[in-house]
Amino acid sequence: MEAICDIGGTEGLVALLPDDEALSRLREFHHICSDDYRLRILSMLGIRPLCACIIGEVLGIAKSKLSYHLKLLQDGGMIAGTAKGTFIVYELTGYGRFCLSLNAGFLAYGREAD
Repeated sequence: MEAICDIGGTEGLVALLPDDEALSRLREFHHICSDDYRLRILSMLGIRPLCACIIGEVLGIAKSKLSYHLKLLQDGGMIAGTAKGTFIVYELTGYGRFCLSLNAGFLAYGREAD
């Protein structure tokens, strides 16, 4: 108890924790970024906007599986799709670029830094 007196004890500690809304956003971010396919899609779109057919070809997955992952990324606000003729071209949103930069920062930091 003595170690947290300077922050107001346990009540002060609780006041410093993220609120439920922030935790929900964090949980969603980690959920979306917890899949290799979604991480690869973010990385590809970090290089350039792409249509779903190219993304699917690179990943080597079925259209239904690709649609599922694209929908999660879209619903999470990380990517946006724009109709270009008969194709939908996907690109990162500002939030998607931010998430990709967090991932790149993690990779650059490495595990040995502890």
